[in-house]
Amino acid sequence: MTMAAELYIKLYICVLLSAVLFVLSGCKNSTNQNALKFAVCADYPPFEYYENGKIVGFDADLANAIAEKLGKKAVLEDMQLPAILASVHNGLSDAAISALAATKERANNYDFSTSYYEESFSAVYKENHPVATLSQLSEAKVVCQLGSSMEIWLKSNNIPHNTIDNNNQAIESLKAGHVDCVFMDEIQARAFCKNNPGLQNSHIAKSGDGYSILVKKGSSLKKDIDGALKELEADGTIEKLKKKYLE
Repeated sequence: MTMAAELYIKLYICVLLSAVLFVLSGCKNSTNQNALKFAVCADYPPFEYYENGKIVGFDADLANAIAEKLGKKAVLEDMQLPAILASVHNGLSDAAISALAATKERANNYDFSTSYYEESFSAVYKENHPVATLSQLSEAKVVCQLGSSMEIWLKSNNIPHNTIDNNNQAIESLKAGHVDCVFMDEIQARAFCKNNPGLQNSHIAKSGDGYSILVKKGSSLKKDIDGALKELEADGTIEKLKKKYLE
């Protein structure tokens, strides 16, 4: 084989490889464009939790329904609650759906969709050591999830408390006797009490902030998500999800 022939073959191979890489890159971009990445903290039943290795729950189903309305496929990315905000802020996730309250503090840096659920706060405690009133809560050893709206509420009401990464750990801390109560969303409190005999919960307060989907400040995705939520409310999908998971 002549030197010219070898050069020609090498050039041909380079061009062929470049074409293949271009096609693969195009496929990857196309896939990304068809995906709607939601950041979630999947330790929050009945809103998001693992079942048979898959993230399920109210928020998971709602995310899938929203993505379908927008002609996309939902991708749920599990992470700790504080990381959710950073993931959206840095553009690593398109949105966050994880029982997130549209608080004034968060609204300074993020935009929220219209609310899809009204939040209430509850104390979970051992049945022989009740923390059923605001005054009892103020005197108890309280723990809540780090970065949650419950933490914001406790701070604003000057109630001493500690934080922990997730509510599964918080419940284990309660069962072990390290704390007197876990402060969390009322629906989730009922779920934990149902699955942990000996625990009870009491309603403490309404939050005043509904659960919404969080997007980066100024994102056009807010308008699209609001439109999808309006359709899902009108066609009864959200009501069906509430009956399935929250009743």
